[in-house]
Amino acid sequence: MTGSRPSNLEEYKIKASILLKLLKSNDPEKALGAATRFRRLPHLAALSPRDIVERKESVQRKHALGVIALEHNRASWAELKDYMEKREALKNRRGYTALYPRRCAGFLNEWYASYEVARGHLEQTGGYLLSYGSQFFICTAGYIKALGLDPEDPDWKLIRWDWVKPADTEAWERLNRKLQSVEAETAV
Repeated sequence: MTGSRPSNLEEYKIKASILLKLLKSNDPEKALGAATRFRRLPHLAALSPRDIVERKESVQRKHALGVIALEHNRASWAELKDYMEKREALKNRRGYTALYPRRCAGFLNEWYASYEVARGHLEQTGGYLLSYGSQFFICTAGYIKALGLDPEDPDWKLIRWDWVKPADTEAWERLNRKLQSVEAETAV
């Protein structure tokens, strides 16, 4: 993942550190703004932002990590970490990747070095935006079928046909599980 969305756990950790610093700031406006975000945590939800600011010394980094996870539709930091690690593992495979297996090498795809250019092409002409290493490509429904996935699966629409920066991470996870299942079957 590149661009405005954090692409790795380090960026999420930095965001959590910034959130915690804002809460502990001497600037009341910044502290209250951060406290409002901390109210997402179940054990702080009943408190007002002012109450949270008054108790800011008891708020720890693990709480800030929990807020970041909740803001990214994950129930906990552990769940967000697991999701990101699995996604990175899929993205960083060497030689063979689930998104560009040998059986798909004969397809003519549109290749791009830049996500933004690939996304623009996708918006203009349609298709499916996938990645291979640090490159991006637009493929057709035939390619998706060759991968072993259904190009008509409603989850493609939910992710806006964009595997790299999916609009719906839960839909992406469902597609990814299907891809992993196909990968396991073809490896046997």
